[in-house]
Amino acid sequence: MTPLRAVIASVLLLLASGAQADSPQPPCAIAATPAYPSPDSAPTIAIWQGKELVQNNWQPPSCTGWLADPRSRLIVTLTGSFRFDGPMSVLLARVGTISALRSIQYWSTTEKKWGPLSNDASALTGPDSKSRRRDFSPSELVKGADLYYWEDDARTGPAIYRLRVSESASERFVVSSDNVTPIRRFWFTLFKPGALQSVLIIEHVAPGIFGVSVLNRSGEGSSVLTAGHDSSYVNRATALYRQLAGIKTDQEPPAAP
Repeated sequence: MTPLRAVIASVLLLLASGAQADSPQPPCAIAATPAYPSPDSAPTIAIWQGKELVQNNWQPPSCTGWLADPRSRLIVTLTGSFRFDGPMSVLLARVGTISALRSIQYWSTTEKKWGPLSNDASALTGPDSKSRRRDFSPSELVKGADLYYWEDDARTGPAIYRLRVSESASERFVVSSDNVTPIRRFWFTLFKPGALQSVLIIEHVAPGIFGVSVLNRSGEGSSVLTAGHDSSYVNRATALYRQLAGIKTDQEPPAAP
């Protein structure tokens, strides 16, 4: 088996095994499920459909900051680790560089090619797309901070998002994101406000190694038109993980071809 085929096979295996887990569990008071893979391995990706979450009576763990809602339509998680000898502040600078969304490449399963994640993006001084400002600095990403940014997504168009920092320390950082304005495509509302949520957790797990856990949730206010696009969630999460880890975002192969 060639190295490329081996990587693809391992990713497909991770997708399959992740989907069979009982429920998503980010590293809150207990270890992450799925667990952090080694820094030399591809991130573990798992997908849970709404019916599975209801059957398992899944409730969002407290560290997500999400309200209890058993009617989640979809949850996609990415769990990975990477080698990094610098301080947490350098990683926070990457998180706060909203303008970098314009240069991040992801694999479009629709067009079968690499393309930009966003047409444009900017940090905001408040929930107003006209209040553009410079990128967020690490000193602004403190516990309790509510920050806003605007993104013109390459597929779904412009929307305003809120970042809420719930933990910020030298060893651990947790930030959640949700859409403040509706996300529309042509005449259709794909996500009502608050229906597209994500949580990013960064942990210093060992000397020179950081763990990353990402949860993306499509909630009750998402349209049926968003169903069947699991691969898009996977590739977008992978692109953002690569950006944080300092990996070339369009590195072959894509997580979900």
